[in-house]
Amino acid sequence: MLVGHIPPTDRHGSALGVAMADTDGTVGADSARGFHKADMRGNGALPGDIHDMAGTAAALADLNLMVDSMPIGVIVLDAELRAEVVNRAFYDFWKIDPRRAPAGSRFRDLMEASREADPFGGEEHAWQSHVAEREAEIRAGAAGSRQLPRKDGRTLIASLAPLPGGKRLISYVDITDMKQRETEAEDARRNLAAVLESLPAGVIIYDRDDRFVFANRKLQDTLPALKPAWQPGRTFREALALGHSVGYFRSSGDAEIDGLYGVDTERWLDAMLERYRLPNSSYERLNPDGRWYQVYDMRTDDGTFIGVRVDITDIKAREKALRDSMRQIDLYRHVMDELPVAAFIKADDLSIEFVNKAWCALTGFAKDEVFGKTDRELFATEEADGFSNDDTEVVTTGLGREVEEAVTHRDGTVRQLMTRKSRLVATDGSVHLVGSSTDITDVKAREQALKQSMSENEVFRSLIDNVPVSIYAKRSDLRQFYVNKGWCDLTGFSKEEAVGKTDVEIFGADGEAFVAGDLAVLRTGETQEIEETVTMPDGSVRHQFARKGAMIASDGSLYLIGSTTDITELKQREAELSEAQRRAVLADRAKSEFLANMSHEIRTPMNGVLGMAELLAKSDLDPKQKTFTDIIVKSGNALLTIINDILDFSKIDAGQMVLDPAPFNLAEAIEDVATLVSTRAKEKDLELIVRIQPGLDGQFVGDVGRVRQIVTNLLGNAVKFTDEGHVLVDVTGERVPAGTRLTISVTDTGIGIPEEKLKLVFEKFSQVDTSSTRRHEGTGLGLAITSRLVEMMGGEIGVDSAEGKGSTFWFTVTLPRAEQGGQRIMPVDVTGARVLVVDDNAVNRSILSEQMASWTFDSCAAESGAEGLRVLIAAAAYGVPVDCVVLDYQMPGMTGAEMARIVRNTAGLAHTPIIMLTSVDQSLANTTYRDLGIDAQLIKPARSSILLETLVATIQRHRHSSAVAQPAVGNSLPQAAPAQASASERAMLQPPPVRTRPRPTDAERGLDILVAEDNEVNQLVFTQILGETGYRFEIVGNGRKALDAFGRLNPRMILMDVSMPEMNGLEATGAIRRLEEDMGTHVPIVGVTAHALKGDRERCLEAGMDDYLPKPISPRALLEKLERWLGSDVETRRNAG
Repeated sequence: MLVGHIPPTDRHGSALGVAMADTDGTVGADSARGFHKADMRGNGALPGDIHDMAGTAAALADLNLMVDSMPIGVIVLDAELRAEVVNRAFYDFWKIDPRRAPAGSRFRDLMEASREADPFGGEEHAWQSHVAEREAEIRAGAAGSRQLPRKDGRTLIASLAPLPGGKRLISYVDITDMKQRETEAEDARRNLAAVLESLPAGVIIYDRDDRFVFANRKLQDTLPALKPAWQPGRTFREALALGHSVGYFRSSGDAEIDGLYGVDTERWLDAMLERYRLPNSSYERLNPDGRWYQVYDMRTDDGTFIGVRVDITDIKAREKALRDSMRQIDLYRHVMDELPVAAFIKADDLSIEFVNKAWCALTGFAKDEVFGKTDRELFATEEADGFSNDDTEVVTTGLGREVEEAVTHRDGTVRQLMTRKSRLVATDGSVHLVGSSTDITDVKAREQALKQSMSENEVFRSLIDNVPVSIYAKRSDLRQFYVNKGWCDLTGFSKEEAVGKTDVEIFGADGEAFVAGDLAVLRTGETQEIEETVTMPDGSVRHQFARKGAMIASDGSLYLIGSTTDITELKQREAELSEAQRRAVLADRAKSEFLANMSHEIRTPMNGVLGMAELLAKSDLDPKQKTFTDIIVKSGNALLTIINDILDFSKIDAGQMVLDPAPFNLAEAIEDVATLVSTRAKEKDLELIVRIQPGLDGQFVGDVGRVRQIVTNLLGNAVKFTDEGHVLVDVTGERVPAGTRLTISVTDTGIGIPEEKLKLVFEKFSQVDTSSTRRHEGTGLGLAITSRLVEMMGGEIGVDSAEGKGSTFWFTVTLPRAEQGGQRIMPVDVTGARVLVVDDNAVNRSILSEQMASWTFDSCAAESGAEGLRVLIAAAAYGVPVDCVVLDYQMPGMTGAEMARIVRNTAGLAHTPIIMLTSVDQSLANTTYRDLGIDAQLIKPARSSILLETLVATIQRHRHSSAVAQPAVGNSLPQAAPAQASASERAMLQPPPVRTRPRPTDAERGLDILVAEDNEVNQLVFTQILGETGYRFEIVGNGRKALDAFGRLNPRMILMDVSMPEMNGLEATGAIRRLEEDMGTHVPIVGVTAHALKGDRERCLEAGMDDYLPKPISPRALLEKLERWLGSDVETRRNAG
């Protein structure tokens, strides 16, 4: 039933469409409800001087909004039963469109509009009678309330209140949910009572005022005399007094309280009540009928008393029987005074509805882990099947069960339980399974221990009797009480002749020495081990090993335990083995010396054969003879390599290898090896890369020849087993007290090594697999020699590899530092010189950039010739031209030669110095070298020392010539591309326009990207890449400027360099995040780091950054970051976090 609606107010505060118009044309409301009354002109009608405030349209609008927001349906009817006021809840309760029953409608019309929701709206006559009855009730005006059912099953309470002037206020409240909760609470109470009645234990409950609440039938049957005191309203004290009068509670388990029982009844009652007020208590009680009960009492947080009484008479009897059966065994005994009861309830589908704490302790599960789950979801299949089968039978038949069963705790321990189960049918007809379990693990274990102990005694006695060792035991008086068969066989005496006698009585005078030794053992408690020689009666000599010690038994008795073993044959075998080992060592040494000598003898004629073959190859030979000669040279060199390996390994094996330490330059040694191997690498089109840790000491003391040999072997293997990709030599070091701990690793992208072969690679004559020996030459001694050399240097060697994914061989050695010849000082005029690295290989770019940074150059890296040209043009356009270009010759797309040619033909770039990096077979012809204007050419991998010297010389030479040619010329932009260039080349080579960014107006304020970068070259790279995206961006030079720009320009995204002067990127990010906490926003910040290492990424994220971007900056990677954080639409709304 509904009666009206209060629509929202307009912005001037007037009520729109509210049925509050009186018959005289004024707008008013009942003063008792807080409405004012005014005419349409706004003249006040309230008494006093407050009509100006009360008559405002704003006050009326606030009141309307308040009533309309109430969750209670409200209508106000005038004397003619027309709706003056109605709120939105009315329409929602009765599902009426406000337009169908607008303000001012009659109450009858409003009821007609709600007819579809009213259960009386079906039959016309009944409906009219219902409407008339409701109108009569309202006109009568008697205050009161009634329930109104709705057709959809929900129930409303309608309350009527008379108002002055014949008006009526009716309010509606939806009580459907409240009624449902009341029903559910009543069902829960009945179910709980049923559960308590079904438990196999007595339960008693008193409220916080110690007044009786509940006692289940189990307890009433146990203590029937107390039934008169277990009635509503009766107190705990009354029940105790009644029990005392009939002889109950005589044995409470507390001697002090029991002493008051027959002496002072009032004090006994006070003591018992005080005990029952404890939070928890547990004790055993003997009832007058002679049965024992375990009593569990507790007080809940709200003061409710709950008592549980468990009959433990049978358990007590079992404990007594167990003690009687095990009284002759010295084992752990314990009588359990409390037996915790695990209780559980399951639904008819065997899903768990309730478990108590004892059940959780037995199983290891928490309550919230098991509710709604079945045993099959919690326990192993075999256990769960047993539980479920028993449960199903109980639920199906209704017959209770008592079974012994095992349950596995989630920590793996197994507990034995005595479980009782029964079926419970609740008042609502639902079927439940109620059960309780008692832990009987200790009882079962003791029974099993007794059986096992008896069995083990028999086994041990049989075992000792049959071992081929003489074993005996003596009491503290040194009389034998046990000897085994071995003792009898050794001495020739039987057990009957020995037991109960001393050694003197058995062996005569010879036994006195045995007695003296036994007394020493018993006196000191120390075990004696003696190896002795005994001459037998037949004259033979036997070697024996005797061992004897003291032992204290569990009853405190002192015993001596001894054994004697005949070791004659063992001593003979030890002598033979020692002689054989001596001969083997001599033979092995002789073999190694023979191999070493023979290798030397073979090398001499082999050198002659190879020398003559090489001379012969240089003479005039026909093609067939030339082929034969080449085969002789190749085969001879292969044979000589094998001989050298055998010679080295023989020297090491024979102990003839001696290290020759001397000062040497580590970087030069590594680069020498790389230069030697570079030809083989180029033949397979492999990138050979050398990285020396910047800042690493140059001079060390060690055997440089053996270091070269180790690196040569590892590097040669890497090239041999790699068909495509690259090979990287990485040298790092850390200072230690003994010098520098060097780590040299060789990483390839080759075939890799199967996991099962990794442990064999350093064994002599070892190959990865048999097929590789056919494809790749070698003796299998290389890595074995390498491993032994590293061991001789006191280092370690290892390998990390995965089949098909390449390998990394590494070794570590600690070498003392040699006296340094002085650190290379960079000339002042080239420090900070701008160097552009152009190389398509990412590893090469990273290493070259690292070297430039360590040499204090300001460097930038490009991954292609086209990108390098854009950087050169941009740098020149902004007045920071590049001082030198380090250019890779072999690149896809635009080669190094093609880029150099474009540079030389572009005004403003033509005089830029170029250092070309080429492979050994890519030496530039003199004409090409001259035509391209190449300043220097270096063979890859370029030695760091040579590269540095070449860079310094080239930059100095260029700056000197520029100063002479243009002594007073400042920065200028490069000229346009030559006219003869194609349109596409001209477009690519034109410098980008220099645009000034006007200060944005308030309407235009807002920036897409803010870049914080202090490096000028990197600023140009960002300018080139971002300039082609269409985003609005601005670049600042440090973190402090970034913080200022953030507040002024409100960017959508920030690219933040981590290392900057004044305020670094991490500090700037923290400051921005603190500002955002007050602003309620979150701008994505991407950290720009020099190395994308794990530690750098974590530092960025911990500082509050959202992502990171490694240097050197890749256009593709940068665009991916923009796409991720800004999306494809430039106008996308910024995420406010």
